[in-house]
Amino acid sequence: MSGFNATEQLQGQGELNDFTFQASAAGWTIFALMTIIFWMRTAARFWYTEASLGIEDIIISVSWLFDIVRMITFQMALSYTRQITAENLTTSAPPATFWALFTDTWAFLSVTLPKIGVAFLLVRIFQPRPWVRYAILGFPFALFLICIVGFILSFAQCSPAAGQWDPFSHPDTVCWPRNTFIDYALVASSMSAFLDLAFAVYPGAVVWQLKLPMWKKLSTIAFMGLGLAAFAFAVTKVSNNATLLGNPNLVELYTHALHIGLWNSIEGDFVLIAACLPGARPWFKSNKRHTSANTSNLSSLKSRSRHDRHIPIEDQELGIAKHGEPPAVTNGNIHVKQDFSFHHEDVNPSNASDDQSYVYELTTPGGQSANTRSS
Repeated sequence: MSGFNATEQLQGQGELNDFTFQASAAGWTIFALMTIIFWMRTAARFWYTEASLGIEDIIISVSWLFDIVRMITFQMALSYTRQITAENLTTSAPPATFWALFTDTWAFLSVTLPKIGVAFLLVRIFQPRPWVRYAILGFPFALFLICIVGFILSFAQCSPAAGQWDPFSHPDTVCWPRNTFIDYALVASSMSAFLDLAFAVYPGAVVWQLKLPMWKKLSTIAFMGLGLAAFAFAVTKVSNNATLLGNPNLVELYTHALHIGLWNSIEGDFVLIAACLPGARPWFKSNKRHTSANTSNLSSLKSRSRHDRHIPIEDQELGIAKHGEPPAVTNGNIHVKQDFSFHHEDVNPSNASDDQSYVYELTTPGGQSANTRSS
């Protein structure tokens, strides 16, 4: 490590640290969106469809687990990178380098495995001719094998392997030329991008030839064509892989590696979204029907309530409010409050033995009175 200048190697670290926060926010947001759609699809497959589970369901579920590993290791690479300083470079750089290396090479597996699930899904839905079926299934399997080899080579290219991320403890490490593995990664990434494009275009070409309403064609193509977004991100990742060629300093190396990790994250999540979203349609339809039914019931209740508040006058009953209660209209009955006083007087009190004659007076709070004579 003679001639190694830590200050020169860490030039531009402030911008790198800012990027780690931005990459973390973007990565977790898209990962959360993908996870929500994954569980929508899972719920739809178990509870909203009658079709039996297929091998694509298992592969997509395992791919989601692989993506969890990728997201966690990507976050660890970002977190350890922020801890690097010139003062503790020999202790802080190795873990940051290891996790950056691991998350980028793990993406070999996490990004390509769901494409096998997509291949089985396409074969199951469209039932293509034998040679098309073999091509759809064979290409992603071949790519996955290439990526398994790439994952192994990424750790086998140095002897000892730990010298690749901790040259301070292993100064005598012998490695292949850096460009050898980068060229291998470029080939694998380019094949992966091509597969994203092929799996996005093929469903659209088949659906377009079907006799369906135009809106249904377009919606189905949109659902199954999200691989175009994954293709765009894959192309961006390939261009970022090329930035590792040459001899960048330490900060440049981390910057390029973490950019590749971010694009791996976005591409992998969009591949899973493209794989899960068509299968989640029964969930959307079921919840749409449930929401429509609830809205209809609520409207019916409101209409009934308005009808109850506007009972025709001929159907209303008149009654006297109970003691202490104000006048009101309840359940179609009109309750009024009527206060009155009652007294009688003797018309001829001096003649007690004669027939008695009385005057009854009913007085209301408004001052009106009515007299009744009785004898």
